[in-house]
Order: sequence, then structure tokens, then C-alpha cells
Amino acid sequence: MGEFLGYFIDVIFLLATIRMAYSALRHLLAPRPVTPPNRGPAASPTAAKPQGEMARDPVCGMFVSTELSHPLKWKGQTLHFCSAECLEKYQSQSRAS
Repeated sequence: MGEFLGYFIDVIFLLATIRMAYSALRHLLAPRPVTPPNRGPAASPTAAKPQGEMARDPVCGMFVSTELSHPLKWKGQTLHFCSAECLEKYQSQSRAS
């Protein structure tokens, strides 16, 4: 019985060693993701500075560039909205009142 237990432990140790070697090789040989070279903060789309003046959306309160906004001429002034949904919401609220 003692000899069987010794072989059993040897087999378990061998399987564990093979699994660790397989994991290490898989990690070393895995393809690496290609990352573009860093060209500074202007290269990332999130670092782009808004163009034009900033105006506050009267519905949600978000600041939006006047060049990228959805404008609406209302009572002699121009209101700027961040989205078509905010513009439509404002128009429906102003019709109701």
C-alpha cells in the first residue's frame, strides 16, 4: 500500500509540474496587443479641446460647445442644447406652458 501511495504522489506532482509549465509557456507565447505610439495628449480623442464658446444646456445643465450644439432661436436669444432630445424636451415644455 505504501508503494502505491508513493506512485500516486509522484503522478500528482508530475501533473502539477506539467500544468505549471503549460501555463508559463502559454503566457510567454501569447500574442501581445499592439499599442500605437504615444503622440502626446492631442492624439487621444478624449483630450480634444472643445471648439467655440461654451454654453449651458437649459434642460440638463450640461456645458456644450456652441459649434457642436443644437441651437434654437427663442425670444431673441440663441439657446444651445447638448442633444436633440434636450432640444425636443425644451420645445415640448415651452409649448405646454
